Amino acid sequence: MESYEAILRRMREKYEEKSGSPPEDVSDAGLRLQILAGELYRLQARTDWLERQAFPQTACGDQLDLHGAQRGVERLGALRARGTLTFSRYIPLERDLAIPKGTLCATAGDEAVEYETTEEAVLPAGQASVDVPAQAVEAGGGGNAAAGRIGTLVTAQTGLNTVTNQQAFTGGADREEDEPYRRRLLAAYGRVVQCGNAAYYEELALGHPEVASAQTVPREDGPGTVSVYVWGQGAAPGQELLDSLGQEMEALREVGVTVSVKAATAKKVNVGGFLKTRPGAAHAQAEARAKEALAEWFGQRQVGDPVYLGDLSRVILEDPAVCGVTFAAVTKDVPAAAGVIPTLGSVALGNGA
Repeated sequence: MESYEAILRRMREKYEEKSGSPPEDVSDAGLRLQILAGELYRLQARTDWLERQAFPQTACGDQLDLHGAQRGVERLGALRARGTLTFSRYIPLERDLAIPKGTLCATAGDEAVEYETTEEAVLPAGQASVDVPAQAVEAGGGGNAAAGRIGTLVTAQTGLNTVTNQQAFTGGADREEDEPYRRRLLAAYGRVVQCGNAAYYEELALGHPEVASAQTVPREDGPGTVSVYVWGQGAAPGQELLDSLGQEMEALREVGVTVSVKAATAKKVNVGGFLKTRPGAAHAQAEARAKEALAEWFGQRQVGDPVYLGDLSRVILEDPAVCGVTFAAVTKDVPAAAGVIPTLGSVALGNGA
């Protein structure tokens, strides 16, 4: 795109060519040229923006959402982390103690994250603790919490002494960013969705924000059967989601077809080998960047995808500080398998200088 200075210079040169003298900056003609050059630059910038928003390959933000709406592919919204809170007393009571829905708890620290119970509960008489389902108050990945991180009672609840989460809170995810959303949208343009074909069932599954990937396997359990494997946001889907998807697909399936919705199985891929770095490059930093790049690449894998050493090499060698990578004998190609999604396991990349 031409800069404001280039537009103004070209206009001044043309003015001088036509009039025989250059325009003064403070003259009427000079001021007019500056104002006009600014408006032309704004018009050019707006036109450039419109050209980028006209195609899903380059659109961004709300305009990318509009392209997705035309194809029926919605951006995934933020999800709340979910888990179980354990409320306890030092000494059991002789009566039942009600714990209202919406009771607030939080993690410790300056940037505390709050969680709320999602149903009414009762600590029975004679018992010292009770487990209650709960979720993060705010949606997003920041709501995921390791076991034991939640320990503050925010809501004043007479009769309760402590709270904790014995298991991790998981499932929280941020609103889908442009690039992963764009990849899903462009993939949808490449799939022909017709009632009953593989893409049809995958689209039904991906219509749920909790589903990150889906794979259809026809006739897996015999003629007239369809298996749909699904994977959640970084974890296997819960039984509640599988049941909901099963009921939906049962209502929308072809006549004479039996549809089974199953959770995909994660296969951890351990990456071991050696990095050769360029002179002056720090190996520790190169290894850290390689781990981040591999984690991002594996985060984009879909159910049924293979993993090839050539792909891993390409991901690692995108770092300009790395000039070579050698994989250990235990790190091998992972072939595609129905209902299996590859995930990153351990990464150990020694100094191969």
